[in-house]
Amino acid sequence: MPAYKSRFCPSPTGLLHLGNLRTALLNVLLAIKSGGTFILRIEDTDVVRSKTEFSEAVCDDLEWMGLGWQEGPRIGGPEDSYYQSKRNSIYESFYDKLLEQDLIYPCFTSDEELKIIRRNQMAAGEPPRYTGIWANASEEEIEKELEKGTQPVYRFRLPKDKTITFQDLVKGEQSFRTSDLDDFIVRKKDLSPTFMFANAIDDSLMGVNVILRGDDHLSNTPRQIALLEALNLKIPEFIHVALFTGDDGAPLSKRNGSLSVKELKELGYFPQAVINYLSRVGHTIPDNELRDLEALSSVFNVDNISTSPSRIDHDQLKFWQKNVIESKSIEELSSWLESHLKNLPKDIDKYSFVGLIKDNIVFPDEAVEYLDNLFINSLSTVKEVEDLIKQSGPDFFKLAEKIVKDNWGDWSKTMKLIGEETGAKGKGLFMPIRASITGQLSGPELDQVTEVIGQERVIKRLKEAAAL
Repeated sequence: MPAYKSRFCPSPTGLLHLGNLRTALLNVLLAIKSGGTFILRIEDTDVVRSKTEFSEAVCDDLEWMGLGWQEGPRIGGPEDSYYQSKRNSIYESFYDKLLEQDLIYPCFTSDEELKIIRRNQMAAGEPPRYTGIWANASEEEIEKELEKGTQPVYRFRLPKDKTITFQDLVKGEQSFRTSDLDDFIVRKKDLSPTFMFANAIDDSLMGVNVILRGDDHLSNTPRQIALLEALNLKIPEFIHVALFTGDDGAPLSKRNGSLSVKELKELGYFPQAVINYLSRVGHTIPDNELRDLEALSSVFNVDNISTSPSRIDHDQLKFWQKNVIESKSIEELSSWLESHLKNLPKDIDKYSFVGLIKDNIVFPDEAVEYLDNLFINSLSTVKEVEDLIKQSGPDFFKLAEKIVKDNWGDWSKTMKLIGEETGAKGKGLFMPIRASITGQLSGPELDQVTEVIGQERVIKRLKEAAAL
């Protein structure tokens, strides 16, 4: 495997989501695996939609995830800038080269005209594409439009009747006839470059030798290859990964189940959980071992990337979150939960409480729920809990209270005596006691709960239960 120089180049028009994050992660793993370099580049040529706050959020989010870059914003590199909005002079020089070779031409076809053309093509069962109306326009025709004040786009003149073939490292050999493609836009009406143009130029100039991206870009690849060939620029290798889809099978989005990195943070996900999950989306790792980034790179293999789409699996994401929690010390988890334990009574040891709930939580909010139910909420907060307590009746809890007072320190003996005195057995014994003490129908073992909260609180809860 060569030393790959990979890249991630998001548009700062919104927050990073799981789909974007997966692409970034795979590029990072490929770079580490090959002993190469990972570049972060911001594709901010859309002056209307691109926002500085989103550019900063991209950097913050990748740093939080532990996906560091060796070239890019905040750290620099051999390039003057890694923001495409600051590289216009470079793009201008390549526009000039293409113009000199008559490889780009102005196109004055309006958006409305394009819609009509595409509508007619689809009605005739043809693929919608630009028909080259302005490809052979005369200087007089062009001048006439310019005199009207009409601002053109510039399109790349694809070579005719040519087959463009490249080897995709996942999908194998890919061939496209230029007759099936259209002359694509390289320069927009506002003089800014298109994705098709700027990214291909930047990749070559920055020495990127592998492009790993979603297979929704597959048809862009022959266009970019044709452009690079025309400019005598080096062509990278390509890896197109199958799409990461939502619950409905459509491309992953916020609407169908994706989460932004901001939301992952807010929910309390550990970065390690997210990268262990995403490293296995459409990529086979033959075990469920929890790994850090370096260890994940060692088992990353392009040959194990699937050619079939993968649906988001929130249960798997939670599975890895649970694995991370299990790997953490009580001190580490206490730090993770710090801001959520503000209402923990001062006489309750924080570490003891965290140790108590460790095996029963996935997110910090669940810790808050345990805290509230044990120390804050009344027993009538949850209807199912209240109903169960009422079914057992006040006498059951009065007897339980007396036995707890007389036998504190041996919970197994206490429960046995409560069963003997009340005649309750199995769930009929344990569930009402659990409900009354914890305010929940499931959770940590009762002997552990009672040890942490103490006799006084247990008796108080049994009194409350008897009073319902």
